[in-house]
Amino acid sequence: MLRYFKKYVWAAYALSVLIPAASLAAFSVVMGGNVVKTLPGLFSSLMLFFACLYVMPRLMGQLADRKAEQLVSVYNDGCDPDAFRAQAAAPARAIGEPYTEAGSWFLSFYALALADGGQVEEAARIGEGLSASAAQAEGEGERAALLVNMEPVVQRLLGERPALGAVEEAERLLEGDASAEAVQRRKFLAWERGVLEARLSGDDGLLASKLAHVRETDGYPLRMRVLAAADEAAACRRQGDGARERECLRFVVEHGNRLPAVPAARARLAELGE
Repeated sequence: MLRYFKKYVWAAYALSVLIPAASLAAFSVVMGGNVVKTLPGLFSSLMLFFACLYVMPRLMGQLADRKAEQLVSVYNDGCDPDAFRAQAAAPARAIGEPYTEAGSWFLSFYALALADGGQVEEAARIGEGLSASAAQAEGEGERAALLVNMEPVVQRLLGERPALGAVEEAERLLEGDASAEAVQRRKFLAWERGVLEARLSGDDGLLASKLAHVRETDGYPLRMRVLAAADEAAACRRQGDGARERECLRFVVEHGNRLPAVPAARARLAELGE
């Protein structure tokens, strides 16, 4: 859970006290006496209190996580980095170093959105914090999670080779871990490694094929599909495939909303006579 949303947990503890107190007060009025003074009343009071203490923090924790996901969705699904930066600024400021897994997850998107808006120095500051937090992580699983979260930021700010280094280090840390979470992360890392190696080797055919898979798959966030389409268009241009380049550029323009890739795609389409 992000530190900014800890207020939901404090509210949960307050409700864990207020709900039993209000219920008992109402019941006492109905019964014409203080029910807590009786053994059944005392037992019921304690049971209600502990039930609320168990349930309410969990419900509020889930609400806090949904709030964070809804914020990120403004960027990932709405493709609106400006709105995301405005709404995410306060939660991002509340995240202190060293970053937790949840904090690094949120800040990775915030750093990318900052870079989209030209705030590269601020994005780089967050990137340095992500790197330092990964280095300080005690467990291999936690460090791997931080590396996975920071990889897109490393790729955006430093390029493919440092990003490949982060991918390979995370893969090493996750080797032999049979948990479902680790398996999912290894799949992501294997995919990223394939894309990065294709970029570094200049294999535009392989790169375009991998990017096309992302563009055409609804399961990916729309922002990732748009960025994949923009990169695929560039690869197709280098290959001389004008028809496929146009298809990718149209996808960027139609779905990219406020992403920086959209003006560049429009300009290129204009060059192509569209």
